[in-house]
Amino acid sequence: MSGEPYSILGVLLVTSGTRGERLLFKYPYEYEESKKVSSKALGNPYALQHLQHKSPVKGSGPLAWFFDNILANLLAVKSPSLCKEKFDLTIDDLRFIGYPMQLHHVASKQSTSGHMIITVNVVFVLKAEVSTSVNDSYLELAKQLTVAIGHEERRCQYLSLQAKIMMAANDEVAALPEDCLVSPYKLILERSQLAQELKKVYDSVLATGIVQFHMNKWVEINFCLPHKIHTIQLGTKLLHIEPEVIHRCLAALRPYHGMLLMVEKQTILDSLPIDCAPTLTRLIKMASPVKSLQTLSLDADLNLSQVFQLVCHLVYWAKATVIYPLCETNVYVLSPQANTLVNSPLVEEFTEHFPGRSLHVEMSEFSLPSYLRENRNIPQRSDHQAQRVQLVVWMLQHRLLLQLHTYIFLVPQKPAAAPSQSDEDVVKAKVQVVEESVLSVLMEDMGLRITSSISDAASVNSDESVGPTGSMQLNMLSKSPSVGEMASDGTVITEETKAQWRLQDSLLNSLTPDVKAAILKCPAARNVEDLKLFARLSPYFNGKHHLEEIMFYENITRSHLLTLLDKFKDVLMTCNHQDPATEFYAG
Repeated sequence: MSGEPYSILGVLLVTSGTRGERLLFKYPYEYEESKKVSSKALGNPYALQHLQHKSPVKGSGPLAWFFDNILANLLAVKSPSLCKEKFDLTIDDLRFIGYPMQLHHVASKQSTSGHMIITVNVVFVLKAEVSTSVNDSYLELAKQLTVAIGHEERRCQYLSLQAKIMMAANDEVAALPEDCLVSPYKLILERSQLAQELKKVYDSVLATGIVQFHMNKWVEINFCLPHKIHTIQLGTKLLHIEPEVIHRCLAALRPYHGMLLMVEKQTILDSLPIDCAPTLTRLIKMASPVKSLQTLSLDADLNLSQVFQLVCHLVYWAKATVIYPLCETNVYVLSPQANTLVNSPLVEEFTEHFPGRSLHVEMSEFSLPSYLRENRNIPQRSDHQAQRVQLVVWMLQHRLLLQLHTYIFLVPQKPAAAPSQSDEDVVKAKVQVVEESVLSVLMEDMGLRITSSISDAASVNSDESVGPTGSMQLNMLSKSPSVGEMASDGTVITEETKAQWRLQDSLLNSLTPDVKAAILKCPAARNVEDLKLFARLSPYFNGKHHLEEIMFYENITRSHLLTLLDKFKDVLMTCNHQDPATEFYAG
């Protein structure tokens, strides 16, 4: 049995009806040596001291300790009010998760004369300490199976026919001599199609975490266990990604992100169900690591919201991952979770894709942050650069690389002697009237306003993401120097000088006086165009927006943005780390 904390320990099929509660099937099954002991000999069947055998029975499975009639009494739901609700029962170190459902039968001769099943419950056995996300995942699978069984029962009495086969096998084994050690579930598995389907579910979850089949060759079952399919090989151990982490990263998805398929396109297309949405097929065919989601929506003729939903679906099923579209300015570094062992299974796979190259040599190239393009000063052959792109794509698919982005912080130097709070209040009171009149006229005449061009899907225009805001303040003295007077630096004040001062104050009106003073000390602040651009981008300088995001939403080139950062480097600080939308594979 697998030792993974989220592994399934067993699956059971329990029903209640006109003949009481029955455990029709369980897997894996173990022969009970004490199966001839009746429930009457046990006393109260619901007493905790009688729930399990006093001594181990043949076999080591967790369910081998429980009598079938006890499991039937505990897991069968008799009240219709409890149906279509989560079934969660913990006994010692085992947890039983199910989704009971009431069956609605049509009155007929068969239903009135024979045994009628009223409720059905597919139950999964897990370890008691599993997380909430594991419970929710298995609840979803139990719901799919129970609803499918109910559908087939209404359509063709599938459960009733399978139940007859299972009960006949039980009766056949019960009639055998006591020394004949035969498990009824072995016969049931050989004869019942439903039992074989439940066994297939159990085996698929253990092996791959993905369940895909048609129950009774009619109702399609699609399920994936994120804990199983989202893993990283960390040395000799597996690092499992919790669904909460995936959901948090998908919530940070933006139009400028891209999608990288983790497997071949044709493989994904072949795995899709026949009745899948044509939009998903179209999106997969148009997918490319160099396209943003916005570009992908245009190429596939889909709404951006549709693209977001489809990409999230593919990422959840581990068919794709979120990246920033490939370009030569992308910076990559080796992931701290990368498997660097000499005998790593990736080595052989890498050699098959790139003959003559060494995986460890290529990984060493990214031991320090490196651009996608090797060296801008050295001309490279186009085929050499194309192969480097393929190498990066392969390493991203196998989660060996992380992309780093540059984030900006507005960090002005603290002045030597800041004015007291009372002094600031006096200044604010004296310029209150000037603030409302002069500033409004200036902003209206020049057509200036600090905004952030953020789409609805990005949610970047929230109070948390657009940077500091507050009441408009003018850093003006109550008694400003008159025209013709001498400034502190020895220059004569002119009307043009005073107009420039007012312009500087109006552009930075949302900042505090200390921050405004530090910015105006930069030489670039004397250039009106540079100051305008800085004021427009200042909401992004809070460490929550990287260069690529600013370029996308403000329609500015990288060179222009980097030049501005260099001009105002005295008050700006940068740092490099991952984008939140791609960091669920980070260490």
